Parts: sequence; C-alpha cells; structure tokens
Amino acid sequence: MKKIHIGFSFLLFNAFLFMFCDGIMILSFYFVCLIHEMGHLVALRATGGELLRVELSFFGIRMVAAPTSDLRCGAIVLLSGPAMNFITYMMLKVFDVGGRTAELSLAACLFNLMPFSSLDGGALLEMYASGRPYERRVNQILTLLRAGTLAVIMAIIILRIND
Repeated sequence: MKKIHIGFSFLLFNAFLFMFCDGIMILSFYFVCLIHEMGHLVALRATGGELLRVELSFFGIRMVAAPTSDLRCGAIVLLSGPAMNFITYMMLKVFDVGGRTAELSLAACLFNLMPFSSLDGGALLEMYASGRPYERRVNQILTLLRAGTLAVIMAIIILRIND
C-alpha cells in the first residue's frame, strides 16, 4: 500500500502561497509541480520501479521508490521530472501560450537540476558516485558545487534587491 504523508510544513507553505499569490499563479505552480511528478511516475512505471510513498512538505514533493540496482533506470526516473518541465516550457513557448506558466516550468526544471541531495540533480550525482572508488572525490566536488550555487543565488538576490 502506498502512503501519502502531508506534513504540517506543507500546509504552512500553502497558506503562504494563498496569501501572497493570485489564483492564476497558484494554478500555474501546481500545474508545473504535477507535470514534474507525473514525469517521475511515468518513468518509474516504465522502468519497473515501485513507488513506496509520497511526502509533501514545505520543501516540495518527495517520492520514495524502492531502490534500484540499475543506474540507467534510476537516472531515467530522476531526469524525467525536469525533462517534463523543459518539454512543457518548450511547448508553451512554441505555441505562445502560458505566459508565466512557461517561465515557472523552466524554473522548476533548472531548480531541480541543482546539485543538492534533495533535488534530482544532486540525487543523480550521488547515485552514480555511491560505492565507487571516486565517491569521496565526487562528494568533495559536490560540496564545492553546492557552495558555488548558493553563492550565485545569493549574489542574484543581492543584485535584485539593490536594483
């Protein structure tokens, strides 16, 4: 039986979302999230994986699947969410519809490819390094990538505030 866990922080996140965003933005946000997670689910099913539970929190949606020993299948599942966001972005741009939804979809794609463990990009890198002789070196590089990513994000925020 699959379990869905909805944390209090998810309810808090939704309260903030409803307080500070208009209805169209909220619908766009949930549409982009749904497309992303459906990409993961379709890939999981196509590769013979098994979904164990879904966790909703302030930090997003986390699907927990039974571990796979096939790195290729794991990579397909991890990259399918961002891929669906990118495909959605391209389709909305080609047909010149969606406005902010297209931008939100591209943002979700790029965000989820960042090198943090809880995101698809970081999980993919860690999955490939796990148990390998170079795992320690990859983890060191990931730490540098994470620090660099945070520095760039902070610089962007500071520049935006000063504009």
